[in-house]
Amino acid sequence: MFLNQENDKIVLIGGLLLMGLTLVTGIAVYSVMRQQIESSLGRGLDVALQGKAHLLESQIEKGLADTRALASRPFLVQSIQQLKIHSDNHAARGDLESNIDSLIQSGFSATVIYDMHGNQLVRAGRFSEKQAQALPLGEMVDATLIWDGEFVLHTRATVFNQVGQPIGSIQTETTLPQLTRSFSEIRSIGESGTFMLCAPPQKNEQKMACLISQIDGVQFRYLTRVAEGGVLPMDYALSGKSGVIAVTDYRNVSVIEAYAPLGAIGLGMILKLDEAELFKPVTEKLKIIMLYLGLLIIAEVLLLNWFIRKLINSERRAQIAKKKAERFSYELSLKELELRERLKEITCLYEIRRGIGTELSVDEICQQIFKHLIPGMQFPETASASVEIDGKRFVSATYTGLQDNTLVSKIIVNGQPCGQLSVYYPDDKAFLEVEEQKLIDTITVDLANWLERKQVDELLRERLKEITCLYEIRRGVSTELSMDKVCQNIFDYLIPALQFPELASAVIELDGKRFISGKYDARQAKFHLSRADQERVCDDCYNHRDSVGHVLRSNISLGSKSCGYISVEYPEDRPLFIQEEQKLIDAIASDLESWLDRKRLEQALVFVAEEQAHTIGQELHDNLGQQIAAISYQARALEKKIAVLGSDSMAAIAASIAAQVQTAVVQIKQLAQGLLPFELEANGVVAALEKLASRIASTYSINCNFICDNKIQIDDQNLALNFYRVAQEATNNAIRHGGAQHLTISLAKEDDKLVLSISDDGCGFSLDTNDKKTSGMGIKIMQYRAKQLGAKLNVLSRTEGGTEVRLEMGMV
Repeated sequence: MFLNQENDKIVLIGGLLLMGLTLVTGIAVYSVMRQQIESSLGRGLDVALQGKAHLLESQIEKGLADTRALASRPFLVQSIQQLKIHSDNHAARGDLESNIDSLIQSGFSATVIYDMHGNQLVRAGRFSEKQAQALPLGEMVDATLIWDGEFVLHTRATVFNQVGQPIGSIQTETTLPQLTRSFSEIRSIGESGTFMLCAPPQKNEQKMACLISQIDGVQFRYLTRVAEGGVLPMDYALSGKSGVIAVTDYRNVSVIEAYAPLGAIGLGMILKLDEAELFKPVTEKLKIIMLYLGLLIIAEVLLLNWFIRKLINSERRAQIAKKKAERFSYELSLKELELRERLKEITCLYEIRRGIGTELSVDEICQQIFKHLIPGMQFPETASASVEIDGKRFVSATYTGLQDNTLVSKIIVNGQPCGQLSVYYPDDKAFLEVEEQKLIDTITVDLANWLERKQVDELLRERLKEITCLYEIRRGVSTELSMDKVCQNIFDYLIPALQFPELASAVIELDGKRFISGKYDARQAKFHLSRADQERVCDDCYNHRDSVGHVLRSNISLGSKSCGYISVEYPEDRPLFIQEEQKLIDAIASDLESWLDRKRLEQALVFVAEEQAHTIGQELHDNLGQQIAAISYQARALEKKIAVLGSDSMAAIAASIAAQVQTAVVQIKQLAQGLLPFELEANGVVAALEKLASRIASTYSINCNFICDNKIQIDDQNLALNFYRVAQEATNNAIRHGGAQHLTISLAKEDDKLVLSISDDGCGFSLDTNDKKTSGMGIKIMQYRAKQLGAKLNVLSRTEGGTEVRLEMGMV
């Protein structure tokens, strides 16, 4: 008992000494910790500031690089050059607008393109309205940093043509979400945390444009670069210096500031925090810790004595517990072996499920299963496995074919068995029947699910090919194309969409004309689809939707009359067709019928107009003209009779009637010649156009010249008639709507093109469909005639005034 009391005193005295030593040490530690915290915080602020500086420079450099790369894109250069040549080039402007719209979806928030005179061409997105709250980026006159609720990089780049000459410019704005988030993170540092980003003042000024992020938000302000008490840390940053400093800021409050320059963009950055806020938590915590530490030391002294008393009893109980632990250890070792087997099975399933993807082949999937299934068995060194799917057999590397000790699990796909998974042991090895059978069953379920997903992916690929084929064909077919080009367009997209494009051929027969596809070349195909390997998973699952044969055909009809067909042929060694290919051909045949119907309607429209003009001209020449000529003869006879009777006034009236009737006869003949060009049928289009120019000059008392290359000879009557009608309509428009006084009709060869041009000096007109003067039937018929010829009709404004109607077509 005495010994225990002496031990208690020694423990108490040691505890009191330890408490005093702890208090003294705590005070010293507080001083050292304050210095270390100040130093580490300064380094932390400096590291954070350097990270933000790197992020800001990289974001701005990337934005500038993106804009410069955009300015050099071929589509942009080509579109601006085309618009420079023809400002009303709608195709170029449309391409430019569609490409600029795609830029908004790819990361730019706003984009505008100007020509070399500063005229806006296209614009997309919304530009920031806070251009005044912008930080100029040093010497980069083509870039500013704007705060509009988030950072926005405003850049400008010049567009150069292929020879390096400026042809326009592009302005873009890009939001910088990472920089915005980083700029706003200062709010998490503390209530007094401040992050500043400033641009150097302009020449002869002391005010800096700054963005200041504090706990209450982001503000844009102008600050003085140099304070009354000396140079501010921001001045160091703008001078290219970086570091950490403890100073008194403009509020006369002690702060820790880290400053750094952004040399690449000419800005300065500062991150600061009040010292009072920095050390307040540390001081309060240390006081509490010291109090708790004293209480703990007292409690420790009391508990130490109690623990010594309990030590002997604990030692005795420990001996008893050791014996129990040894018994439990043996039992746990047995459980460990069991759990290790379960872990192997779980790892096997995890690795198999992680490695299964629809892009893999059946053989690759089976090898993945073998790779992880064999190590998951109880005796992996002697185990082997095989998978049978749709009559095909895949075996592991250790398979010998001699094992009879087997576990089997069926593979069920869409409710139908299509194979099995088998695992083999030698006869002297026994399966963990229940656990290993469950593992194999689970793997076959995963394999069946993979096969079903594979089938769905294959069906989706087939539908995508068909939809893409129909979309491309419908987009490319227009009435101005010839039959040969329409058929070629169909072949270009139909063949790649078939099951075996490299073996298939297609035939289109229309009105006795036969068009045949060429040999498929994947490198020259108009469109490509990602194609998986051609193996099918579980062919039996496809048979219910397949038809057999080597020719697919669909008839083409107009009304109730058959006019042709479209067919696809395969070699007889590839007889398997999916029914959707027949549906695809039927859909293409229906589109071709619609195209033929529109084509013939347009031809009928032009034919009816021509027949009507022919009939009216015939009636004017043969009937009305003859009757009015007879009236003229009778008026002349009446004039002579009245003159014999001696009535001069009545004779003058009869003579006037005869003269007016004769004038009407001449005008009727001219109208008949315009509606029924006898010269065209007799001497060809050159003579007819020359006669047309002469008749216009005499009828309207204006200058009308005809210029022609003597080597031109057009034997095709339909082509000659269409050229004549276009020239006739264009001259009438120039006189009636343009008030032209000088016309020039020219027919010439330019390279491999035949060009008909009608130029005038009138007030001009265009093909604007909103203009009532130029949206009549005459313009539309000219357009229809150009389409029927496969030609291109343009109405151009001449630099010297007036209009040129230009019809161009390839030589026939």
